[in-house]
Amino acid sequence: MNVLRLGLFVEIHNLHSYSVELYLFSVYPLPCLHGCVCYYSLHDEANTMDCSYQGMVDTPREVLPLTEKLIMSGNHMRLLENINKNLTKVKQFDFENNSIRHIGNKATKTLLWNVNTLNLVRNKLTKLPILFQASTKIQFWLGQNPYECNCNMMWLRDWLQNATNVVDKENITCGDGKWKGKCLIEL
Repeated sequence: MNVLRLGLFVEIHNLHSYSVELYLFSVYPLPCLHGCVCYYSLHDEANTMDCSYQGMVDTPREVLPLTEKLIMSGNHMRLLENINKNLTKVKQFDFENNSIRHIGNKATKTLLWNVNTLNLVRNKLTKLPILFQASTKIQFWLGQNPYECNCNMMWLRDWLQNATNVVDKENITCGDGKWKGKCLIEL
């Protein structure tokens, strides 16, 4: 038995026109793990485990078996090192608004192999794994991080200028030095 929740969200565009979107969520009948909320999102067309704002410092050790999207927004994560093997079926990861400073090699390989959506907006990333440029199947959100802008990061600028799978290129800016605040693709 699924429980239906109905939510109404109003978005204001240009302060003149209004857009109303209706989302219908089907919630798993069992309690979710780790204090998270589990539901099926018609909007994302994914079984979702939302662990936002739970004070977590790492990804959960386990998720419900059919979880396709894991939302970890607003937690206290500083490092993406190991993506537990129980998370390899998750196709969408949302790590927005954490304090992630580093993405380890093991996590990078797992993400590149399995994921189709990766949100790393508003973290503390100064660098990205160079392997990110090898993926054309992942839709990336990478903006609002304090990226280093130096000769070692010019690969990132070159990749961003041609990448069609980075959604928020214009929000990827330099976080230090003489180019602080400058959009990386404009260097």
